[in-house]
Amino acid sequence: MTGESSNPKPSPNDKIYGITNIKYYVPLLLDLDRLNYDSWKELFKNHCIGYKLYGHLDGSAKIEDDSECEKVDNIVKQWLYGTLTQSVLQSILKPNAITTDVWKTIEDLFHENKEPKAMELDDELCSITIGDSIFMEYYIRIESISDLLANIGSPVSKRNLVIYAINGLS
Repeated sequence: MTGESSNPKPSPNDKIYGITNIKYYVPLLLDLDRLNYDSWKELFKNHCIGYKLYGHLDGSAKIEDDSECEKVDNIVKQWLYGTLTQSVLQSILKPNAITTDVWKTIEDLFHENKEPKAMELDDELCSITIGDSIFMEYYIRIESISDLLANIGSPVSKRNLVIYAINGLS
């Protein structure tokens, strides 16, 4: 006996086969209504970087004629699908797409909706009133709209938030 193990040397990608619940690693579901694309993207990207799979997102992984790389690409694509709400999944699902295509389609979907959504939320923030709400509910609603705007790259200054809040008081 030579002392060598009969087990083959594990591939660096073997660990990815053990990930059965991507939501443990990326706990956000990407949702058009929650406007959480930037947070979701950061979590998903970091997960893939940690497993040395970012090339499947940015297109640098060459999957042509490499069945192992194609398997890994399909796993990363399944991870993507597992972190999307039903409505996002339905709108980006394409047959025979590679992970890079799916990643780009998701990015395009969220970037094309950013400006109209920012305008809608900004209008809502400008016209918000306390009405019959208690002050805490009113404040939470203002903060929520402000957070949504920040998530899509249109942050509202604290000064403007105070102005909107005061203007909405009766």
